Amino acid sequence: MPPGGVARCRATWARFTGRQTCVVHGDPNPGNVRLAANQVALIDWDDSHVDVSDLVLPDNAACLDGGAHDIAAQASTAWEAAVCSDDEYPSQRLAKGRAV
Repeated sequence: MPPGGVARCRATWARFTGRQTCVVHGDPNPGNVRLAANQVALIDWDDSHVDVSDLVLPDNAACLDGGAHDIAAQASTAWEAAVCSDDEYPSQRLAKGRAV
């Protein structure tokens, strides 16, 4: 984790304090979402864990308002940076986020 990265991740996640947790997919990217006329399915559950819900779905499929979607997007970016084993990827992900 780059210098200051841990503090930025924790500050981002603090915005979720007190929210209910559940089992989450952990990687809801377009390749892991299957859509039908009246159904949505998630495949590839390798990154699943207990956390606040998977709010950042492709094309804002969870229909979050702007503020909620922004908080969720920042938290998702911080999560990707924190769980990555590649030395450069966390820096790249954190660069896409903002200090909170």
